[in-house]
Amino acid sequence: MNLIEFRNFSLIKYNTLRLKSVAEVCYFPLNMEGLLEAVVKTQNRQRIFLGNGSNILLTKEFYDETYAFIITTMMNNIERNGAEIILDAGVTLHDLAWFAIDNEIGGYEFCEDIPGTAGGALIMNAGQWQWTISQYVRWVDVVDLDSLVITRIVPDSDFFQYRNSKFNQMNVVIARAGLKADKGDYREILERMLEFKKERYFKQPRNYPNAGSVFKRPTKGDETFFVWKLFDEVDLRGYQVGGARVSDKHPGFIVNVDHATCYDCVALIQECKNRVKNHFVIDLELEWRVIE
Repeated sequence: MNLIEFRNFSLIKYNTLRLKSVAEVCYFPLNMEGLLEAVVKTQNRQRIFLGNGSNILLTKEFYDETYAFIITTMMNNIERNGAEIILDAGVTLHDLAWFAIDNEIGGYEFCEDIPGTAGGALIMNAGQWQWTISQYVRWVDVVDLDSLVITRIVPDSDFFQYRNSKFNQMNVVIARAGLKADKGDYREILERMLEFKKERYFKQPRNYPNAGSVFKRPTKGDETFFVWKLFDEVDLRGYQVGGARVSDKHPGFIVNVDHATCYDCVALIQECKNRVKNHFVIDLELEWRVIE
């Protein structure tokens, strides 16, 4: 068996905001063959590819049969092949970080506390501080959604940008990737990872569901701004719509404090955009992917 199909499937565990939503049609591929099979089966539907569901916003409480959700979390094989880590799209960044430590591979410490999977991380070039996943990519295997052919991409120097990549301009889905496997010292790697985790723990909200940083850092002229500072200037820290709230701990996050709905989140995001636009003449760009 390469593919599992569900009907009327709850998506609450597959979006980290924990919004209630149901998909009439949902597939879980177990491997690359299953992913290709799911793509073939859904040629006449709007495909929605998910991993852990971080950095996404579901905007419907029910996605009817015109949609097909393809969730890659069961594609979770990871192995070392010489100087490369080869991993499926559904491998979590947490598991990647610990696999690297177990194999004394340096560089992936920043991944441990990022709540996403490899596929989504590559699409949005996930990272923190000065590190991004793109620094370690050697190749990526994708399924072309037009030709239904598996293609290997070797990214060039301008393939990835800040929280973005050329994958967003391509009609493909990521199946697996090859990453660098540079030797590191076990103790040093572990110490760095724990330090990163500690810093994120004290700065970011942990007591409520969230989907990660909501907006990209905006620029105006030559200046780059921190979103949380802009929000504090326009009194958005702690601002709430329904069950969705701008985090008191870190205003760059929206948290689900009381059974928030997708409509609460959409309204809160719009209010944030409006206040920043009106006060600073800055257009905020979502870091989240919106599933409409």
